[in-house]
Amino acid sequence: MNRTYSLEEIIEIAVKIEEDGVIFYETLANRTKVKGTAETYRYLAGEEKEHIAIFRSIYKDITGRKFEKAFTEEEANLYIHSLVENRIFKNKEEMAKFVENINDEFSVIELAIQIEKDTILYYYEILEGLEDKERNLVKEIINQEKVHIYRLTNLKNILRG
Repeated sequence: MNRTYSLEEIIEIAVKIEEDGVIFYETLANRTKVKGTAETYRYLAGEEKEHIAIFRSIYKDITGRKFEKAFTEEEANLYIHSLVENRIFKNKEEMAKFVENINDEFSVIELAIQIEKDTILYYYEILEGLEDKERNLVKEIINQEKVHIYRLTNLKNILRG
């Protein structure tokens, strides 16, 4: 895409990434049959919900308005797809279908780790457009996303035995 995005749009994309994360982890929690994994996925979904609230707060601080979407769902998804190639899903149905077709819990965890890494890269990209207060909040989210990778890696290691 050859479009310049406003700070408001960049924050909206961050909200969309986190919303997709909630759906992804809740879907994983509901479909897993491996002991101990559902709790981790639910925890991660809860963290993503907190990130949504933080980004909405940043949006309000920047614009003086309550969070509103500048993109249609399709536009936001197209942009996210261009950022992370095919690692983010176009809709809930596509995500559910994909997750249902994975029988290997390790593959699911690897995908989750890659999504977290892609998210961190995006957040590093948006730091420069933020004021100190907002930048510090996003840095904290980056640190939390790194903890997600750590938790997922630990889960993978536990499942290996």
